[in-house]
Amino acid sequence: MALIGEYRHTIDVKGRLIVPSRIREDFEDDVVMLSRYGRGDRIAMWSKPGWTDYEAFLLEQRRGSDKQTELVVGRILASAFPEKIDKQGRILVPQPLRDYAGVTRDVVVTGQATHAEIWDAPRWEAQGQEIDFDSVDIQY
Repeated sequence: MALIGEYRHTIDVKGRLIVPSRIREDFEDDVVMLSRYGRGDRIAMWSKPGWTDYEAFLLEQRRGSDKQTELVVGRILASAFPEKIDKQGRILVPQPLRDYAGVTRDVVVTGQATHAEIWDAPRWEAQGQEIDFDSVDIQY
């Protein structure tokens, strides 16, 4: 099943986040990979197979690339943390990733088909205000 939906949660004082039950089943062996993603405004949460595909994509992007691409790919790879989902359905979101994405207490976990994203809730809301749905023609 694809990772989809929008879920509002909180990160506790120890940095733990409950992985929404509707997407938790997509993570085999209860392991997630967390990493930087995008332009510094969110954390990516990958299944093991999803991470393997993304990692291969990153390595391909780095091959023969310019210096900036090489540096960005290196930072994404260096930011990756494997995390085990505990018996309460929680993961630890490492402090460096929380700092990177500006994630504090209130978060939005969003499914993006191939992965999930962890957003600081106010940042998610602000990003939503910037979207002009009428300017894009996506019809199936």
